[in-house]
Amino acid sequence: MRVHWRRLIWVIFICAYSALFFYNLLNPFSNWHIPYVYTLVLIIWLCFEYYEKRLFFQTGFAPLPAYSWPLRAAFALFFYSSLVIGISTIVWWHSNQIPLYPVVHVFGFIALIASVILRRRMLHNKNVTRKTISQFYVGILLLIASLALGYGSLLLVAYVLVIGCPLVLLMRHHEYTLLATVEAFAQTHKKKNREELWQFYIEKQQKKTKRKRK
Repeated sequence: MRVHWRRLIWVIFICAYSALFFYNLLNPFSNWHIPYVYTLVLIIWLCFEYYEKRLFFQTGFAPLPAYSWPLRAAFALFFYSSLVIGISTIVWWHSNQIPLYPVVHVFGFIALIASVILRRRMLHNKNVTRKTISQFYVGILLLIASLALGYGSLLLVAYVLVIGCPLVLLMRHHEYTLLATVEAFAQTHKKKNREELWQFYIEKQQKKTKRKRK
């Protein structure tokens, strides 16, 4: 296994800096211990996904250009703004906290671990079907629910239900469509492996786009 030293050094720095930064940020406030551990585990996992060059919120069975960039951008904006809202709940918006510490926060931590496990199972499953895609997005739903529970934020609960869940369902539908499209494409274009098939499919789509622009 090849070690990417620059990326490894960078993620180690990010993890170490985050541990110190969030300790200093959250330590002065009450009920901060579980949200702090939750934040560190979340950041370590995100760094691991970055090191592996994977987008954590998509299955990755298709190459990046095949995915919808507006959906990617919308979910990334939702996810990282949720992280800000969660941290802000501990630091500033105390009236926004769910008054069941530490029960709710422990459930949030468990939901985070469950979502990571589902993600890892998806990565080890080479046979991509609608069922495996659905299982993956159940993991993403658990992930965004864990944000609301892990930080115990009432505002984040509403944010996840109103914005996050519809976004996840849209991304799942997009991957269903991608899977159906490439399966239909495979019936008429025989390629040795999935990489060749996707490369050929993307090239044809790009040619169609150029023709439309002309």
